[in-house]
Amino acid sequence: MFMVEAEDYYDVAIIGSGIVGLFISYMLGRMQGERRLKIICIDKEHSVALHASSRNSGVIHSGIHAKPGTLKARFCVKGNRMMYSILDALSIPYRRDGMLILCTDDNMNALEELQRRGYANGVDKIRFVYGDEVRSIERYAKTDTGLLVESAGVTDPSRLAYALYEYSSTSGIEFAFNSTVVGIDEMLNGYRIIVKDGKGSEYSKSKSIIARLVVNSAGTHADDIAYLVGLKRYRIYPCIGEYYLVRRKPYLVNSLIYPAPTFDYRGIGIHLTKRLDGTIAIGPNAIYVDEKDYDDSKFKDVVNKGIDEFYSRASEMIHGISKDDLEYGYYGIRARLAGYGSNEEPDFVIEEYPDNFIHLIGIESPGFTASPAIADHIISMIRDRLHISSE
Repeated sequence: MFMVEAEDYYDVAIIGSGIVGLFISYMLGRMQGERRLKIICIDKEHSVALHASSRNSGVIHSGIHAKPGTLKARFCVKGNRMMYSILDALSIPYRRDGMLILCTDDNMNALEELQRRGYANGVDKIRFVYGDEVRSIERYAKTDTGLLVESAGVTDPSRLAYALYEYSSTSGIEFAFNSTVVGIDEMLNGYRIIVKDGKGSEYSKSKSIIARLVVNSAGTHADDIAYLVGLKRYRIYPCIGEYYLVRRKPYLVNSLIYPAPTFDYRGIGIHLTKRLDGTIAIGPNAIYVDEKDYDDSKFKDVVNKGIDEFYSRASEMIHGISKDDLEYGYYGIRARLAGYGSNEEPDFVIEEYPDNFIHLIGIESPGFTASPAIADHIISMIRDRLHISSE
C-alpha cells in the first residue's frame, strides 16, 4: 500500500497516448464546444507516441489484407478514408500513390485471396496489372504481374501524432506524462486510477485520478490494465518489428512494394516503403520477445542481427539493391494477440468491462490506419455512456 497525495476528478481518462489514444483525445477536443468535459490522457512516458505509433512505416493501408467481417477490416477501410481528410485538415504531408503487391507463380492464390478480401471489405480500386504497366509503376520490381491497390499511401506518423497532441492540448485536454498506472479501484460512479511518477518504482510519489469513464489504450500493456479491473482472458505477445533503411538509391522504389502475405503470425511480411523523406524502409520482421518496454540493453542480442534476411527479402522483390545499401534503422514492438507459430489472424478487441471501462487490446497493424475510425467508434460509446447528445 502507498499514500495517495491528491485526487483529481475527470469525466474521461484515457490510458495511453499512442496514436489511438491521441485520436480519441483529438475527437474529444473537437467536442468541447458542445459540452465542456474534463478529460485527461495518462502515459508512463515523457511524451506522446514514443512506442509503436512512431516506430512503424507510416503506411496508410487500404484494408485489403484484413479478414472480411472483422473489426480490422471495418475500421481499416473507414480509417483509410478518414485519414486522408484529417491529414489535409492538419496540413500533414502524405503520398497517395498506391501499393503494388507482387505476384509470382507460387503465390497467385494468395493474391486472388487478397482481391477477394478487398472486394468483400469494400476497398476501392483494386486491379491486377501486367508487363509494361507494372514497370511504369515500379521500374525495378521483379515481376510481370502484381495486384495494385490505389487507395494505399504513406505519411509521417510522428508528425501526425504531435499535431493531434497539440490540437488536443489547446482544446483543454490534459496530459499526465511520466505517470504509470499501478492500480484501479471501481467506485460507485466511476474509477479511481492510482498512478506513480515515472516508471512506477517503489519509491515514486503516487496520486489518484478519478474518472467517470476510462479508455484503456495502453498498447502492449493493454492486457495488464485490463487485468487490474478483472478482465483476464487476453494476453499480449510482444513482437519486435525491425526496419533497415536504404538512403543512397531512392529511385529503386516509387511507393509501396509488398510481397504476397502468408496469413499467419508473421503478419503482412517484410515490404518496401518509400518514405516521405525519400529513404526506403525495409521491414518489419517478426521477433517474439518477453519484454514489452523499449530497452536496448535487453534487446542487444536480438535486434540488428538480421541484415541477411532483410537483404534477401528485398532482393526477391526488386532489382538493383545490394547488401551494402542497407543500414540499420529502428524497431518497434507490436501488441499481438497471437503467439509465435500461430496460424490465427487475431482481430482487434474492443470490449467494455466493467461498465464505463472500455478496453482496446491487440491494436496492431493496421492499427495506425484504423486509429481515426476506432476513435470515432469510441467517441460514440462515450457519448452514449455519458449521455452526450450528438446534435
